[in-house]
Amino acid sequence: MSVTARRIMSLIITVFMIAGMVLILPACDIVDIVKDKVIDPYQEPVSKQELARLIIGAISRKSDVSDSYSQIPDKQLDGISYSVFNEYVSILRDLSADYGEVESFRFLDDEDKHSYIDKLLKSSGRERVPEAYGDIDVVALVYKENQDKREFDSSCKFLISEDANGTAYLCKEMVVETIAAHNYLEHYFTMLENNNTDGLFALLSPLYDANIYINTVITAKAKYISEYYMLKVRSTRGEYIYDEVTPFLVHVTIPKVLDDDGESLTSHEVTLYVHDNGNYAIEDKIPWYLDSTGIGVYDSSGNPQRIQGVTLNENKLEALFGKPMFTRVTAMSAEEKAATGKTFDIRAFYNGIIITIYGDQDASGKWFGEVGGMRIYSDSYSIDGHIAPGMNQTELLLIYPMLDEEDYTFTFASGKDNFRVNFEFDDNNNISNIKIAKEKK
Repeated sequence: MSVTARRIMSLIITVFMIAGMVLILPACDIVDIVKDKVIDPYQEPVSKQELARLIIGAISRKSDVSDSYSQIPDKQLDGISYSVFNEYVSILRDLSADYGEVESFRFLDDEDKHSYIDKLLKSSGRERVPEAYGDIDVVALVYKENQDKREFDSSCKFLISEDANGTAYLCKEMVVETIAAHNYLEHYFTMLENNNTDGLFALLSPLYDANIYINTVITAKAKYISEYYMLKVRSTRGEYIYDEVTPFLVHVTIPKVLDDDGESLTSHEVTLYVHDNGNYAIEDKIPWYLDSTGIGVYDSSGNPQRIQGVTLNENKLEALFGKPMFTRVTAMSAEEKAATGKTFDIRAFYNGIIITIYGDQDASGKWFGEVGGMRIYSDSYSIDGHIAPGMNQTELLLIYPMLDEEDYTFTFASGKDNFRVNFEFDDNNNISNIKIAKEKK
């Protein structure tokens, strides 16, 4: 049998083998086998522009995925299977859909490319692009709705690599890590949607220092976040907008979330960062809401000290706190007078608490006014009857599980005034001071 005849017979046998497997293999496996068995493994590489065009064709039209995949030479797929390629372009298709109808594409110039990559690296805490990714180019899709806009942020983007010979390819490691980051954030949203606090606990645990964030604190956080999504989020999962999907970070905007007033709608952002060690960090800044309408100050016996929102004088304070160790009266500046409507800044120093009064003096020199702030520095006094200096940071987080997300500070209303509470800690992570200050209007 001649060489030509043997090649023809080999091809016929291959085709019959594939045909016999069609009935038992899923579609993606069929495509992979056909590609491996029939397509010439020495197919000429396509240009960088053509590779981008084929990927964008798969992004724009679901029906073109298999055709685009089959036209990309094996070398430029870097071992990416059809199923992985299909999942990747499906993610980019969802991202692209929010920008409108694709008209064309462009490669970012060097300045825009470096700016974009540097922003991703800086946000995720990295210093450089992994060597395995090769030399990266950034492809930005151009849409009919924003074709006149030059801002490269206003589009779906994806990354293409080039090897040392200048051949463009779709880096397998980069694609797989992009999919993994996207799916991790999707898993996070699924846990919230299902109110699965155990699953949420498992995702959150690696993100926190175990020396401070004991299991009960993380569980409290998981419950608080889950309740926030259940009570505040009005968008369905299908309405979540993926603004950025890369191997470095994934950013999502939830368009409809109840604002602080409980009536109007605002948006909420969530970002997943992928560090260079492969660890994930979810930034989901959940607003912290005070359970009660305000904060009260209590003495060591649990008696409330009603000093906020009322007019005070030396006699009233002495009845509550005893004689001060000393009192300092300072004339306010013109700016401070305009802000407070008072003349003096009066600070009365008691054992365990320092009280600041914004006030005036009567004809006899006695002062009177309203509380401008206070500093609790010992457990002689507390807020809400149970939070006092000496309490550990972990114990505080069991009461206010999201307070660390707010840098251990929050505001509350008392009468017509708003006060800001700030916690300070010593080297052993125990509360050293609780500061309460009236916010200037």
